[in-house]
Amino acid sequence: MDKDTQFSSFKQWLHPINFQQLDQTVKEKQSDKYVKKLTTKAYILLFLYAHLHQEDSLHSLSTRVLDDKLQEAIGF
Repeated sequence: MDKDTQFSSFKQWLHPINFQQLDQTVKEKQSDKYVKKLTTKAYILLFLYAHLHQEDSLHSLSTRVLDDKLQEAIGF
């Protein structure tokens, strides 16, 4: 499977998620008050990506995070 195809399928997975409601809830609960990069939204996106690509470990996921396209998709 081509990398571009994987990223477009990743974006299709995200389409049904209501990020406006998520952002509103995060603001109300102040979940991201002291967070700099790994926000609640980025955390959810990162672990959805890991599930979609069947990452074996956090170590393999951490090496994937260095990819510029993934960082752009997640919002780092």
